Amino acid sequence: MVQLNAYHQPIGPSLPHWQARPQPARCVLHGKYCRLEAVNPEQHGDSLYEAYSNASDGRDWTYLSVGPFNNRAQFDQHLQTISQASNAVHYAVVEQTTGRALGTLSLMRIDPQNGCIEVGFVAWSPALKQTRMATEAHYLLMAYAIDGLGYRRYEWKCDTHNAPSQAAARRLGFRYEGIFRQAIVYKGRSRDTAWFSITDQDWPALKANFQAWLAPENFDDQGRQKHRLGQQTTVAPAGPGARRLKQMLALQTELNQLIDPNWRVAKQDYYRAIWVECAELANYLDWKWWQHNERNLPQLQLELIDILHFGLCDVLRANDALREQEAATALDQLQHASATASDSTTIMTALERFTLRVLETRQFDFSGFAQLAALCGLTLDTLYHSYAGKNALNRLRQLRGYQHGHYHKQWGGQQDNEHLAQLQLRLPTEHDNYPEMILHALQDSYDTFFSGDTQVRNGACVPPPLSSR
Repeated sequence: MVQLNAYHQPIGPSLPHWQARPQPARCVLHGKYCRLEAVNPEQHGDSLYEAYSNASDGRDWTYLSVGPFNNRAQFDQHLQTISQASNAVHYAVVEQTTGRALGTLSLMRIDPQNGCIEVGFVAWSPALKQTRMATEAHYLLMAYAIDGLGYRRYEWKCDTHNAPSQAAARRLGFRYEGIFRQAIVYKGRSRDTAWFSITDQDWPALKANFQAWLAPENFDDQGRQKHRLGQQTTVAPAGPGARRLKQMLALQTELNQLIDPNWRVAKQDYYRAIWVECAELANYLDWKWWQHNERNLPQLQLELIDILHFGLCDVLRANDALREQEAATALDQLQHASATASDSTTIMTALERFTLRVLETRQFDFSGFAQLAALCGLTLDTLYHSYAGKNALNRLRQLRGYQHGHYHKQWGGQQDNEHLAQLQLRLPTEHDNYPEMILHALQDSYDTFFSGDTQVRNGACVPPPLSSR
């Protein structure tokens, strides 16, 4: 829920009991397949050098600030440097069955006061890449930082040209946050840095996914995974946001089936539809200095429902349990939101931030959407009932021949949206079958106007079928 201060400005959640977090220790972290040990040149030097030497070339070091190393002396100096670092703790990834160190990673850019920490300097040997040990090493370090030390933000940063690193971050559950241009100079070149993060709020769902993926039963006799990371069955959230999300996803699926039975495999760019709708929403805010229009709050809220329509489509097609969990968590924020809209400047800022996020990630940002909905005066229930009404109207349009040009958008001189608004004022919202009640009421009303060949009602000429969004 978005909190407002005494000046009606949105502010972040209160943290009355927050305390600075401890520094990470040079400890051992045990897993099923590997363990993490603070880098020790004498203990790990031989096996690490041998493991890295099995690479066919030096490309694994391209996006790191060090390496590749021409000889053992250079490599030993590197190990001495990272083992004695005062601003980071570097860990060796040690195979449990053999005791061989096969790679390193570190906790760095440590900010105890704000609870932020970064995983970095990930250097995997060929023997570690794409193994259970590699995934488990990341899991062990995340769990240590978030569960063990209480950090609230866990970061991943990499060169924007480093596509494998960005793919790894996304696979592990990090959220992409944007690019810091010309952020670093290393190896004589400029680096734009891509930022990713996991927060303590993201962690419970991610933790369950890691544990399910790492379980022995997720692998066949040849050691091949049965389910990709993030596709395992996890405990579904049970809050009010999850309940409303489940209802809306079911309604959206039914509508999509009416429009196109093959919609799941159609190449629809939902993110583009979302930002176009965002531009339409902005049109109802009073920011245009060359026009003196007042903002139209009801229309703002309707545009948000259209945005949500495409957002649900995006989530459905992704078929990603983690994204649905994130969506449910975001909707939970609206459970106790104020029904009072914020000022136009605040709404516009949140809209621009949301739109930028959609364009950068090419997917729906439920967290940003929930904040925008709250600023526009929508609660979880009003959002759901508004969505259910518009969904029913869209289903009516499909059932009455919209795709074939037979649907009439005006009934007796009124737009179908106006008929919907009037019906919603009369129908009780507490019933579980509320969406079907609206659909049936719309069908009855529409059919009353257009039964048989009657084309005139109350002296108003009904125009030919119109297309609409």
